[in-house]
Amino acid sequence: MPRLTCRRVLAAVPLLAALVGPSMAAAESLATVSPAGVLRPEWTVERTRAGRARIVGYVYNENGLRHAANVWLRVEEITAGGAVARVYQSRVLGDVLSRGQMAFDVPVARGDATATYRVSVESVDWFMECR
Repeated sequence: MPRLTCRRVLAAVPLLAALVGPSMAAAESLATVSPAGVLRPEWTVERTRAGRARIVGYVYNENGLRHAANVWLRVEEITAGGAVARVYQSRVLGDVLSRGQMAFDVPVARGDATATYRVSVESVDWFMECR
């Protein structure tokens, strides 16, 4: 049996990467589940007596099979000119069950009276409960 040399092994690596690489990339993209369209936040801006703002609302889980855990929200404060002035991150406390909802409350530091906000789901862990 011929002995493999370092050159032969190194020459085979690019060929192996070319053959296996596309299938690995396809598998990764299929495994990545985007929360957009499955978890839907709805919110309003509430002002406190001190003039600060709070973003309050619900995250709705429209997935019929899986529950959502460790849901992180991204709240962007948008200036009158359309630029992102500040970014806030907050975790939704509790699991958002399949076809369910969970409340959230995100205090924002110096809520400008003219600012608007955009809320999106930044990350989520999906799980299924055995029944």
